[in-house]
Amino acid sequence: MPAQTKMLLPHERVQAAWRLLEPDTRGTIASICKRFDMSEAQLKRAVSDFQKCRFTKSKNWNPVWDRPDTIHHVVDTSVMVDIEKGANKGSDIDLFMDPDFDPTNGLLHKQWTGMDKEALFEGLPFRILEILRDARPGDELYQEAIAFTDCPLFKVICKAYGIDCDLLIQSALEITKADI
Repeated sequence: MPAQTKMLLPHERVQAAWRLLEPDTRGTIASICKRFDMSEAQLKRAVSDFQKCRFTKSKNWNPVWDRPDTIHHVVDTSVMVDIEKGANKGSDIDLFMDPDFDPTNGLLHKQWTGMDKEALFEGLPFRILEILRDARPGDELYQEAIAFTDCPLFKVICKAYGIDCDLLIQSALEITKADI
């Protein structure tokens, strides 16, 4: 445990809690405490607050975000670092324009409608094709895209939209990575 821990910003508390809670976590209690210069007690409290949706309510807090059907998506750590440092990136600017973005806590509070879900599912096969087109074999993003094409969710989405997923992936690989 560090001799003296610092007062964390709300979005740092959220980031620390999420590093411990996320399903594909790469952090341990010790590594997270070291990374955020926090005690185990602080981390435990941050995790409890996150799980109970107790977030810092700044003057920009939207009361709609308190609804039980709101999903609190943690903004990627690299994006929050870019925002803190004032990096000029288009994706960050788009995020700032989103009325559901909460920069205080580093969260995107979203109530997913049926239309939102439909748009997400409909767009996933196209996004996978974009990644395969733009990434290189062996890159982490490329490998994740290939892995996703093999998961049951991708197969169900393709079936729902009348897409032969095997033919789609085979064709995409032949066109974009002919030297494989």
